[in-house]
Amino acid sequence: MKERDRVLELVKKGVITTDEALVLLENMAIAKDESIIEQEASEVKQHHLNKQTEESDEVSKEENEEQAKLEQLLDDLATELNQTSSKLDVVNAEIEDVTSEINMLEEQIMIINTLEELDELAPEKREERVHYETKLGELKKQRVAMEEEVLELEARLKEVKTSKRELHEEEDMRFQLPDDWEQTLTDLGDKMEKAGEKFGKKMNQAGNQFSKLMKETMKTVTNTVNDHVDWKDVNIKVPGMAMSTFEHEFYYPACSASIIDVKVANGLIEFRQWDSEDIKVVSQIKLYGKMEADTPFEAFLERSEIEVDEERISFQIPNKRIKAELIFYLPARSYDHVSAKILNGDINVFDLEAKDTYLKSTNGDLMIDGFTATMLEAEGVNGDVTVKNASVLDFIGTSVNGDFILKAALQNISVGNVNGDIRVTAVDDSMKNLDAKVVNGNIKVALPQMQGIEGLAKTSLGAIKNRLSEFEVIREKTEKTNRMLQFRRYHPEDTVYIKLSTTTGNVLLKDAD
Repeated sequence: MKERDRVLELVKKGVITTDEALVLLENMAIAKDESIIEQEASEVKQHHLNKQTEESDEVSKEENEEQAKLEQLLDDLATELNQTSSKLDVVNAEIEDVTSEINMLEEQIMIINTLEELDELAPEKREERVHYETKLGELKKQRVAMEEEVLELEARLKEVKTSKRELHEEEDMRFQLPDDWEQTLTDLGDKMEKAGEKFGKKMNQAGNQFSKLMKETMKTVTNTVNDHVDWKDVNIKVPGMAMSTFEHEFYYPACSASIIDVKVANGLIEFRQWDSEDIKVVSQIKLYGKMEADTPFEAFLERSEIEVDEERISFQIPNKRIKAELIFYLPARSYDHVSAKILNGDINVFDLEAKDTYLKSTNGDLMIDGFTATMLEAEGVNGDVTVKNASVLDFIGTSVNGDFILKAALQNISVGNVNGDIRVTAVDDSMKNLDAKVVNGNIKVALPQMQGIEGLAKTSLGAIKNRLSEFEVIREKTEKTNRMLQFRRYHPEDTVYIKLSTTTGNVLLKDAD
């Protein structure tokens, strides 16, 4: 029986009134409508949920696919990053090797060039230099190509790192913040602000106390140091080029060598005589720059050629990164040939006897004192040449910038100079010929009063001053830019022939004291 029929039956039986029946029927209708609505709403909601689930599954699937692609890209970039970085390390290592080889070749070329400056270069050395220069050019081209490759690899490395960083940022953006993140941060900020205020007050109090304590402590320390320390200027060494210094004594017992050949790039060459049949070489060595060797002495030997036997003493140190100060102690005997050449430094010869001697310094002085030789040739570029207490048959001297000071028994003298004075003082009547020429400088000559002279003096922009005694003028010019004096002092047996010429300087002649 339907609910409506049951209500009518109850009215007929008098159980409920008509009004009550109407109210009951209305309530039954409303309840029915609500049930229908709820059912329909439930169906709609379920449909919506099903649709959301389907959409969520599709989105999740797409996100998983995108995540997989992103991870694959990151893996690929990481692999490329490692490969590029490894290749860059390999190329840089190769550049270091090539640079090391280039430095070695440049050092060898520098040594050969130094040898050429010191002396005439042998043909095999010229060929060796050409070979080194050719190989050096090839290595430099190779290094340039490698450096360009390094730039390309570094640029690619930068691109890969940028791409990797962007992908990581994209991956981080996939994580969503919660909806209440603003409120959470606000609450957290309020709590931290309150805690910070309390902490700040405490730290301010502690800071004031600590500051007061430190001031008192520093004052005490300063007073103590000032009372007990005597302050002086302090020199602070600034790091620069690496340098190694050592001393070494070369000793050759009972050596009968009669030929001496020394070539040094930088330093000092000095010859001394001593009372022994042994030969000793005292050296002070400085090595500039880093050198691959176990000890500085080994590095020195690798860059030097030292040979000593019964015939020859040879010290060849043409490396400009080495400063070698060499003092040779030689037995008292006559040597057949002595040759000493240096680029930067002095040459000193004391109490030595030799038949043939050649001395050359590019930047430095030549000092010859107590020397006996058949021939002495002294060549300078920037520096003075001094010869005193010597007995030499033939003396030849040339220079560019520097003075010649000759006060010795020199029989035949030939001197040429560019900038500097020439001073010749005869200590006896052994001089036979004197030829002196200078461009910018004075010529001063002092001769024995009892010696005959056949002389010619010339100057373009200077003056000729003659204080010789008992001479006669043969010919003379006194023009402003051309002065000449030809003169003679007669002696039946002993006559010296002199020829003096200067461009801008004076010629001064006098009797020796």
